[in-house]
Amino acid sequence: MCKLLQPELDRITRCLKRTLGNKNGDSALILVSVLLFTIIIPISTYAMNSTILLTQYDKIKQAIKVSAMGALYNVSQDTILYDTGKQAVADAFTTLFKKNLQIDDSGYSKILTTTQPITIQELVVYDAGDVPATCPQGTVISFPAIHVVVSTQFKDCFGKPRDVLIHSDIDIFER
Repeated sequence: MCKLLQPELDRITRCLKRTLGNKNGDSALILVSVLLFTIIIPISTYAMNSTILLTQYDKIKQAIKVSAMGALYNVSQDTILYDTGKQAVADAFTTLFKKNLQIDDSGYSKILTTTQPITIQELVVYDAGDVPATCPQGTVISFPAIHVVVSTQFKDCFGKPRDVLIHSDIDIFER
């Protein structure tokens, strides 16, 4: 098998030696082409893909924070909410979150490119009577807060689905 390929390999080697030894700039053109297609294009594509995914992730993270601050607007460090008050804060958060991300009735956002609906998997409201506490994800909560876990799926530049799980604990001091 190697003897069959040897003449072809010799021909390619002679062609490369002739081109690289040429003084007309052909070798520089080949070198730039190789660098472009093997290094620059893959790195820039990866960077662009990462930037798009991080931007969408940040939009959801910001929407969670803003919605939680809006829902906790009337809650102070000493506020004790009863079940109806906690439910009202949770409902306010859900309404604000859907408004901020422009989520329709089917769960898809008009401003994000998600391939699955954006769902709130966990939503717990902590008041002054509940703290200090530890959220289900293990974070210590010292002040009245909202614990939220949101999940969805993004499609990257290559069409590959990426599952996203965002956990946030936002207290009344915006931490």
